[in-house]
Amino acid sequence: MAKSSLKYIFVQDKIKEDIRTGQIIEQLPGERELAKQLDISYMTVRKAIDNLVNAGVLYKIPTKGTFVNTSVAEKPVTRNIGFFLDDRVQDSISSPYFSLVFMALEKEAVSNGYNLIYFSDFNDLDPAKSGKKCDGIIISCFPRLEYKLLELKKHFPIVLIGNTAADKTMPSVIIDNFNGIVDAMDYLWELGHSRIGFITGLLDSGVGKDRLQGYLSSMNKFGISEDPELIYEGNYSYESGAKGAEYMLSLPLPPTAIVCANDSMAIAAIKTIHERGIEVPDGISIVGFDDITVASQIYPPLTTVAAPISDLAANSVKILISLIEGVVPDNKHIALPAHLVIRGSCAPPKECAA
Repeated sequence: MAKSSLKYIFVQDKIKEDIRTGQIIEQLPGERELAKQLDISYMTVRKAIDNLVNAGVLYKIPTKGTFVNTSVAEKPVTRNIGFFLDDRVQDSISSPYFSLVFMALEKEAVSNGYNLIYFSDFNDLDPAKSGKKCDGIIISCFPRLEYKLLELKKHFPIVLIGNTAADKTMPSVIIDNFNGIVDAMDYLWELGHSRIGFITGLLDSGVGKDRLQGYLSSMNKFGISEDPELIYEGNYSYESGAKGAEYMLSLPLPPTAIVCANDSMAIAAIKTIHERGIEVPDGISIVGFDDITVASQIYPPLTTVAAPISDLAANSVKILISLIEGVVPDNKHIALPAHLVIRGSCAPPKECAA
């Protein structure tokens, strides 16, 4: 230990070695006792233990102590990474967006020597019931599942994608949904639109809330009072996009543009508007979010906010492998920028175009 700043690394390595050799089996000695045994300061030991907790090697139970994560101490390496997708997601893994996410994750996993296994039932991840099937899990999570994650993280390293958790020890890779919508709104303002509708996603998650807040913030920035009648609550499904468009067109003064919280709803909105005999973009402009494959193939091609799916996969797999290997990642919480892709579904409103 040539440098005092490296002492905590020595402590981390010593704890991991003691776990590997069986000298520490279930519960660690107290932090002060460890400090005394190693003749190192209490704060150095605490930093080392906190790092190992963050890496998933250890976990703490308040008032009881620090314990060895069985996924590190007892289980064989499988070279499998799990991907769990909440079954509330419309069409689950076959949805246009999450099929792209799965393929990107699989590509990253394979390039790093791992297989990717898809899970849709939490029971399949319970080591007590089904044994350990993977070394770590990437989870597309909604807040309603957080209570299950608290138990699951005792057995597996976890990385969340899409949403963060209240428990910030669980790493996350998310998209900057707020600013993605703001960019789309800025573009519509530049075209001359001021009466803009919004079809939301699910509002019980950070993704849905952030996209709605981006819309509301942009309206406020340009001095437009919030108008509840211009907001339709969707759920990311094609059907809710169609219903949202029907609702917008039924208003006494319909919007001249509609921003949708995902592409599936935007595509449904375009079809519904065309069926009403209104042209897109001449009669009404449409913007989506995600940039799924079909977004560039429909007519007119969809202007959308492109989600950085490749970067989402690369970062989440990188963090998870670090945790599997017992290494604390440099950055546990990453927000990736999305970018606007301008195509043919937007134009100035008629009064401006004239």
